[in-house]
Amino acid sequence: MVAIPDNPSFLIVSLRYIGDVLLSTPLALSIKTHIPNATVDFVVFEGTEGVLAKNPYVRKVHVIKPGSISLKTVAKLWRQYDFSIGGNISDRTSLFTYISGRYSIGLYHHLARGAWWKRRLLSECNFFDGDDHMVPSILTQLKSLQIPPIPKVLMAFDEQDSQFAREQLGKGDYVLLHPYSRQQYKYWPATAWARLAELIRKQTGFRALFTCSGAANDQEQFRQIQAATKGKLECFPKSFSLSQLAAAIHQSRGFVGVDTVASHMAAALDVPMVALYGPTRVTCWGPWPNDWIEGEPYKLASRMQTRGRITVLQQSWPCVPCNRERCLISNRGKMECLENIEPETVFSCLKAVFS
Repeated sequence: MVAIPDNPSFLIVSLRYIGDVLLSTPLALSIKTHIPNATVDFVVFEGTEGVLAKNPYVRKVHVIKPGSISLKTVAKLWRQYDFSIGGNISDRTSLFTYISGRYSIGLYHHLARGAWWKRRLLSECNFFDGDDHMVPSILTQLKSLQIPPIPKVLMAFDEQDSQFAREQLGKGDYVLLHPYSRQQYKYWPATAWARLAELIRKQTGFRALFTCSGAANDQEQFRQIQAATKGKLECFPKSFSLSQLAAAIHQSRGFVGVDTVASHMAAALDVPMVALYGPTRVTCWGPWPNDWIEGEPYKLASRMQTRGRITVLQQSWPCVPCNRERCLISNRGKMECLENIEPETVFSCLKAVFS
């Protein structure tokens, strides 16, 4: 076991996407709960820091530009922390974990080309098999420090965020619909979103409220949904920050989203939700149920999996999950496993998690 000094300093390194940063927050919660006088900082890519903005367990967030390793940044972080812990298995995360901590802990995958140097450079390198969920996998790194893991993802917001959401979204109960993802292969068809919104409006009396995004691909997706709804679409008046979005999710009656960070946020906020998955391994990347105690929450292949207030929908076809970004059997180059999830099925699942 590793000796922990008085007033220890920790750096959590998560140099990947926003969802990866969010799923690494149980590290900060676990450390601060067990060692209240510890300081916990993060280093993340520019554009992902918003998911940590209101987190009460994080003191400081270092931000670096994607694709850069400047000598200035390396000098700033070099052995500045008692402990550095990797929040994912990426090579850049592992490199900065080594740079930053006097004792460095990371993850490796046996199929990855960089596994050998990670095991050589890092003080401790733990095996990740790629099938187990990321939350407990990340928390295994606390074992040698004798810090009890707390598998709870934290997406924080404050009253200012709540007030902003109330002012912007107006009165009336709503179901929040988030159709966007960083990857277009995770998009559900616009016509399906339009049909789902219609079902929500007509059969629940709730507003079907779409989020909005400033990204070009997302705006095109929004325009297609808008055309499919024939002018009956209700949406955010403008883009929200991540903490403002968290407040809006928390105030909703329910949430429907694709495989993206907003779905992980909804799960962390314990909002009744349905997440639509295509080729992704839900065993590894499914929305984490914060009341889950032991074992893996999801099976590798199943049509519908409900865990508490979370329902994940995914085709039970033999090829699912292929974990690919491009379908090898579709003549149209589309992720047909996702496209063929019916809006009526999604709506039925949504009604079930309401109860």
